Amino acid sequence: MSGRILVVDDLATNRLILKAKLSASYYNVLLAESGEEALEIAHRELPDMILLDVMMPGMDGYEVCRALKASAQTAHIPVVMVTAANQQEERIRGLDAGADDFLNKPINDMTLFARVRNLMRVKVMFDELKLRESTSQDLGLSDFIDTHDFATDYAGSVVLATGDTGLGGRWRDCITSRFPFDVRLADSGQTVLELAEIHPPDAFIITQHLGNGEDGLRLVSMLKANPATRQSAILLVIEDGKLETATKALDLGASDYICAPFDANEMAARLRSQMRRKKYSDRLRSNVRDSLRMAVIDPLTGLYNRRYATQHIHRIVERAGETGLPYAVLMMDLDRFKTVNDVHGHAAGDAVLKEFARRLQENLRGIDLVARLGGEEFLVVLPDTTARSAEIAAERLRKAIDETPIPIGGGKMLDITVSIGVAFGTAADRDPEKIIENADAALYKAKTTGRNRVSFFAEAA
Repeated sequence: MSGRILVVDDLATNRLILKAKLSASYYNVLLAESGEEALEIAHRELPDMILLDVMMPGMDGYEVCRALKASAQTAHIPVVMVTAANQQEERIRGLDAGADDFLNKPINDMTLFARVRNLMRVKVMFDELKLRESTSQDLGLSDFIDTHDFATDYAGSVVLATGDTGLGGRWRDCITSRFPFDVRLADSGQTVLELAEIHPPDAFIITQHLGNGEDGLRLVSMLKANPATRQSAILLVIEDGKLETATKALDLGASDYICAPFDANEMAARLRSQMRRKKYSDRLRSNVRDSLRMAVIDPLTGLYNRRYATQHIHRIVERAGETGLPYAVLMMDLDRFKTVNDVHGHAAGDAVLKEFARRLQENLRGIDLVARLGGEEFLVVLPDTTARSAEIAAERLRKAIDETPIPIGGGKMLDITVSIGVAFGTAADRDPEKIIENADAALYKAKTTGRNRVSFFAEAA
């Protein structure tokens, strides 16, 4: 997986060594020799990842990292801090500044490339989600706000898999004393999977060696293969001290690792960092889903729109071909609706349309398609429906509108009626557009013969 990496170090030798290593693995490398230059390049080039030296004159690495994470433009570029000081205090300080990980000098190549591959995958995922989000914004389907204060949204859930309930209890106390997370304990891999099936958590903390000889790495692999937990953050506790184990964990999909023994503050800092990332990705995914939903939902009535209806009716036709059962198409038009807007205003017209939509849904089955095609024109498709059942349904819908006035605000009520045209399709009818045309012809007959009535295509023909 190629990508652009910004290397920031005030020593030219360090920059050139890292550039040579990364270029040999086909990464494109950008160089900066100061914090100020790093910020300028990061905002201009938007690299996929930043390797940032801690000790630099002027702005040090911590200041640069905080500035990157404070900017909406660069906040989600992964940052790995490089330091000669292998101290927990330094790592915690960097994690608090927003760093994704630390590498110690001299840099181990295996650790470097494992971390690069892992964070590149994360960056690609975020870029894809942000691109979809941007497209939704351009289409006016979304108003997602890129800035987000994690401190205002601490809610989250964590599963601890330690194989040792005493150790798990101490870790739980450590986490809950810092964050209001819902923390659950699991004493085996099977328990983890069962808890995840009931309610997938935001994060897992898993020890390398679980009880009964279970392998934590295998559990990581299983969680990443499960669609329900694929997006959950996973922090693996490395107990054998081997870089190979950490590398394998990252390649299997672990979000981060921490080597035992460790300071509780470092575990909390790493967990907080993963929670930030998880919640941001959740918000992006949710917003993309909402945007897609908005693309097929009429915002006024909450019914499906024409775009969705023209696609879904093809599925109903396919179903008819498979089951051999007929279906009915109802075209509906509110009578003299223009008068409602002209006399009572568009707010009254909107109230009528919303109440009309509500009554439609209230009088139809869950499998029936109900859509607003535009203005006061609506489409209903009844799958698996005989002619007699469709006739009964159409008359029930007509009465639901005609027999009860519709409130339009200010204590006013309006008598509203609807004209309905009905056409039928069978397993042999493969062109839904033709059936819709037939229903439209029947609707025209209903409108021209007095309104507030149901007309069938056979009669109109």
